[in-house]
This record gives sequence, C-alpha cells and structure tokens, in this order.
Amino acid sequence: MKKLFIFALLGALTTSCVSTKVHKTLQEKYDLLSNEADQLRQKSEMRAAENSELERTLGEVRREVNQLQEDTTAKFDDLRALQTKYDRLSKQYDYLLDNNSTLIAASARENKALMDELSTIQSRLQAKEDSLNTERRALEKGQRRVAELEGVIRRQDSTVNYVRQKVADALLGFTGKGLTVNMRDGKVYVSLENSLLFAPGSWSVAANGQVALENLARVLADNEEISILVEGHTDDDPYRGQSQVKDNWDLSVMRATNVVKILTKNAGLDPQRITAAGRGEFVPLVENTSASNKAINRRTEIILTPDLTELANLLDGAGE
Repeated sequence: MKKLFIFALLGALTTSCVSTKVHKTLQEKYDLLSNEADQLRQKSEMRAAENSELERTLGEVRREVNQLQEDTTAKFDDLRALQTKYDRLSKQYDYLLDNNSTLIAASARENKALMDELSTIQSRLQAKEDSLNTERRALEKGQRRVAELEGVIRRQDSTVNYVRQKVADALLGFTGKGLTVNMRDGKVYVSLENSLLFAPGSWSVAANGQVALENLARVLADNEEISILVEGHTDDDPYRGQSQVKDNWDLSVMRATNVVKILTKNAGLDPQRITAAGRGEFVPLVENTSASNKAINRRTEIILTPDLTELANLLDGAGE
C-alpha cells in the first residue's frame, strides 16, 4: 500500500509543476518511506526466517509428539499388561491368603510327622549305638579272656611238654620194654603193658615195674601242678581167679590201686593228686582178635593232666 502511494506521488510531481520546497519535502518523505520499506522488508525477511525456523521446530516438535504418542501407546500397552499381571497376582495372593491357614496347618502336621519320625530314627540309632558299644565292650572283654586263655594254654602246653620230657628221661631204660610216653589232647599218657608190671592174673607189681614207677614218682613229686589218673585195662578174656577179685572190673581196679600205692610211697607226692580207676576190657586200643592185640590192650595208663584251675576260673569268668 505504501509503495502505491509513493508511485502516485511521484507521478503527480512529474506531471505538475511543484516547487522545490515541495519536492524536497516529498523527497524526504520518500526517503523516509523508503527506509521504512527497507526496514519492513528486513523485518519481513526476519519474520520469514523466524517462520522457517518455527516450521522446522514445529516439525521437530511434531515428530517428538508422534514419538511420545508411540512411546505412550507402548507404555500404555506395558501398563495394561502389568495391570493384567497385577490382577492375576492379586487373585493368587487372595487365594493363598484364604488358604494360608489350611496350608500352615498341613505343613505343621507334616513337620510334626517328620520330627516324630526323626525322633524315632534317632532313638533307634541310639539304641543300636548302645547295643554296638555293649557288644564292643563284650568283644574286647572276650578278646582279653581269649588272650588270657591262650596264655594259660601255652603255659600248660609248656608244662606238659616239660613233664613229658622229664617222664621220658626218667623211664628211658624201660622204653621198648612195654612202656611208651605220648602226649595228646594236652595230656601226657604213660602206658605200661602188663608184661612190665604184672604176672598173668596178678595185681602185684613186679620188681622191674616198681623201679619204673619209683622213677616216675620222683618226676611227679617235682611237678605239683600235675594231676594223676591211673587206669587199669584188661583184654576181654574172662577172669578165672578164686579170690576176692571176681572179674576184669575188679582186676583192673586192683592193678590201678597197687600202682597208686607204689607211687605214693614217695613222700613228696600228695595222694590227693592221684586217682585210681578200673576200666576192665571196655576201652581197648585194638580189637581183641589175636594174642598180640590182647597183650596191647592189657595195660596200665598213667594220665598226667596239668592243673586246670586257672583255665576253669577264666572260663567261669567268661560266662558271667
């Protein structure tokens, strides 16, 4: 609008005669308006630049708004999912809360049952441990007794071996003449055939037999821990004597008794250590089928046994 006014004014000036003063005034106004137009043009350009910047900023803001809308939509979806999850958990919580007392009671019963079972197992284990300890102590005690018994048996074996050797040495002159010395079952067996001790049908000890018995008595007197059993044996031929001896029982007893009497003539030999026994024909060494076999069965056995008191005491103690 201002430009049109200026052009109209200039046209008027050119077509009419105006004074210099008017021209100057008009020129000044023109210059002023031209300046204002320049300023307006500059402002317009600035406004255009500002509008362009504003449009750019607006575009960015719109993009940010769009992004925010997308983010908001995504977050809303997440929120809705979380809300759904929360609602589900809330229902589960309410269910658990409603059933909490039942679950606690059931758990308490189960725990009590487990504790009772554990207590029972512990009691059984303790009983088993006590039993094992008792058995262990009994085993240790038994082992000690076994060791003691073995020691006693070793000492007795040593004693028996010693006595056997002493007896064998004392009767060395009679070996092979109807006398044998053997050891079995922890005992010493001195076997004297009747040909060395007695005449047929007699119970009186012959002279050679007395010498052998006296030598044996000295050994026995020096070994007080030895018990002595004298057994008389016959063959199965019936006894036909005409005295107080009626049969082989009587004959075997009389012979054993006379052997004991000779042994106890040694003052060092305590008669309480000696026992006489008659076995008749009932404990033969071999069958009585020949004269030689019958001679073997006609014998007197002196059985030497170590003192078993210590062993018996240990055995009695083991039974306690």
